[in-house]
Amino acid sequence: MPNKLKLNLITPQAQLLKDQEVDIVVLPALLGEMGILPGHIPVLVQLTYGELRYKQNGQESDFAVMGGFVEVKDDVVNVFAEGADLADEIDEEAESQKIKKAKDALSRKDADIDFELAEIELKQAITRMKVKQRKLG
Repeated sequence: MPNKLKLNLITPQAQLLKDQEVDIVVLPALLGEMGILPGHIPVLVQLTYGELRYKQNGQESDFAVMGGFVEVKDDVVNVFAEGADLADEIDEEAESQKIKKAKDALSRKDADIDFELAEIELKQAITRMKVKQRKLG
């Protein structure tokens, strides 16, 4: 039984992790948080907005992910996320401003507002803030 997983994190913009050797991966699966250890059965799972974390040699790293899919096969974890941000690189002030702006847009009854886009932006900013705040402890 292998003692490491290979983790790949791919978004439409870039490949953020490539063949990263990790001990465990924890993902925001659609039906709840999912942990993956070496020897996991093959699976394809839909992701929701939330936190992806992994441990590598005792160090934990975190990403805010914005939905997508994960494929686990032969101790390789391929995460195909619609978007992802490293927790350490999330700017709390910028996300706070995005939340305020999206809430303001949603509270107006203006026909020019794209409510679906405002809701998505709000959801993404809240996800980033939660991941950043968890990281800060």
